[in-house]
Amino acid sequence: MKVTLSLAVLAALGLLGGCMAASSPSARSTTTGQPPTFTPDQLELLRALWIGSLPPKPDDPSNRYADDPDAGALGEAFFFDTRFSANGNVSCSSCHQPELAFTDGLPRGRGIGETPRSTMSVLGAAYAPYLFWDGRKDSLWAQALGPLENGLEHGGNRGMYAHVVADHYRADYEAAFGPLPDLADTGRFPLSAGPVDDPAARAAWEGMTAADRDAVTDIYVNMGKAIEAYERGLLPGESRFDRFVEALLGGSGPGAAPG
Repeated sequence: MKVTLSLAVLAALGLLGGCMAASSPSARSTTTGQPPTFTPDQLELLRALWIGSLPPKPDDPSNRYADDPDAGALGEAFFFDTRFSANGNVSCSSCHQPELAFTDGLPRGRGIGETPRSTMSVLGAAYAPYLFWDGRKDSLWAQALGPLENGLEHGGNRGMYAHVVADHYRADYEAAFGPLPDLADTGRFPLSAGPVDDPAARAAWEGMTAADRDAVTDIYVNMGKAIEAYERGLLPGESRFDRFVEALLGGSGPGAAPG
C-alpha cells in the first residue's frame, strides 16, 4: 500500500516555505514548470518523512510471540475469519480491508452496527506507541481484542471465541501457544460467556469458576497476540514521495542542495 504527498501537502507542512512566496525567484520558477528548491532545514524535514529513515520495528516486550511466524500465520487466519463475530459476517478485515490500505473508506466503521468513529489503518501500526483514536491501548495485541467483544463491531465474547479456536484451529493454536484446555464440558465452559454487555453471556461468565475464566481469557489474549504478530508485518510501501526524496537526497533529483 502506498501513500503519496502532493506539493499542496508539502506546502501545508511548511516544506515549501519561501519557495512558495510570491516574491522569491524559486516561486516564479514553479509557475514556469521548473522544480522548487529546498533549504537545508527543509531537506532534513523531508529526510525525516522519507520511508528510508524509518527505523526497525520496535520490540513489544508484552508479547513474546510478536515476531513468531507460527503465531503470525495463525493471526492472519483469525484476521479474515468471520466466525469471530456474533452474526458470522464480520471479521477484522471487514473494516481493515487490504485493498483499501487496511481501512474501509467509510466515515464511520461498520461491523454488527455502526461505530462512532472512522476506521484507522493498521499499516505501520507496529510503530504506534498508543492505539485507537484516543490512545487508550498501549499494545497492538490489546487493541486487537477490543473490537472482538464490542457490541457494535464483532459483537461476540471470549467464551464463544475460545470454542471457535478449539473447534477450527486446535493444531495451529497448540503449535504456537501450547495445549488448549478441554472445552468439551459446556457446563464448565459455556458456548457464550464473557464480561460483556449481553446479560446472558455475562451471567454465564459470572457462573464460571475463576480458574475456568482465566483459562478462557488466556485463549482470548493469545488470539490478540497472534493478530499482532500478523499485523506487525503490515508495513507501508514506498510511494512516489519516497522516490522523490530518495532522488533529492542522493543529489540526482530536482531541488537538491549542492553537495
